Amino acid sequence: MKTILTSLLLGLTVSTGAVLAQNPSTQTPAKAAQNSRTAAKQAMPKPAVAPVTDANITAAVKDKLSKTPSLKDANINVSTKDGVVTLTGMLKNGGLKGVATNVTKSVRGVRKVDNQITIEPKAKAAGVPK
Repeated sequence: MKTILTSLLLGLTVSTGAVLAQNPSTQTPAKAAQNSRTAAKQAMPKPAVAPVTDANITAAVKDKLSKTPSLKDANINVSTKDGVVTLTGMLKNGGLKGVATNVTKSVRGVRKVDNQITIEPKAKAAGVPK
């Protein structure tokens, strides 16, 4: 008899707890606000993300390079094949070549960067003996 009463009491306690958890009037204001925010986030549609294609990667790399202050005036050609981006053109120094590589790597979908950019030869000073 004692076992039956214990089982019934335990079952009643568990089911009462479940009812209290489902009843919003028993929630604290903080918990109710959290539940409201969670429901709102779940209801919001996720923004559409353009598929990663070679054309999209090329466009994104060109855009990022043009917005990079040290490269905005550079003439860098960009092509993409299977996520591998090839950079060609000419820059004033090797540091800028590294910047171009890093900017390109930061674009979503880029698997590898083949940086074939060449560095402009340094102009020799006129009248300086060798």
